Amino acid sequence: MKRSVRWMALAWMPAAAALMAGAQGEEKPKWIGVEACAKMCHKSQAQGNQLGIWEKSEHAKAYKKLLTPEAKEVAKKLGIDAPEKSDKCLKCHASGFGVPKDMLEEGFTVEHGVQCETCHGAGEFYKKQTVMKDRKKAEALGLVIGDEKTCLQCHNDTSPTWKADRYTTKDGKKVGFDFEQMWPKIAHPKPKDTE
Repeated sequence: MKRSVRWMALAWMPAAAALMAGAQGEEKPKWIGVEACAKMCHKSQAQGNQLGIWEKSEHAKAYKKLLTPEAKEVAKKLGIDAPEKSDKCLKCHASGFGVPKDMLEEGFTVEHGVQCETCHGAGEFYKKQTVMKDRKKAEALGLVIGDEKTCLQCHNDTSPTWKADRYTTKDGKKVGFDFEQMWPKIAHPKPKDTE
């Protein structure tokens, strides 16, 4: 059966509903989770050990941060008793937030934090190796290539820990988020992509 999928360029948690909104009657992909992505290919050295890069990132720790005393203190100031259960916090600290449970494959868990599909879209349709070898085909089946706009869905002034002067750009400007500085911390190219 041929699947026709129309995608928006948004792929961040606050846009989860937008990601799943296709034309009426189109089959919507399920979210498969980081463990499924790792099983597919993304932990091998040939693929650039993308899983290992993610595991060392702050994204992998995003949900766990909600369990810290610091997060509890920030939440308390906002009138939130449990940040790990709050929509206000989970929207940026957990992949799959706002996604109906029947759209999450078995084994998917928000406790893994900001996972692959947060930036790349729900993976059920494009997860096969034969699809992933053809980027255009993968994109047609839902693969999203995240960019600065994707990051800004959460790294913005709606965050309770936002600091407008956190980063200094190359030209000396103070900003709350600098994609140019932060991208290298999560970049995960395949080795042939860097040649």
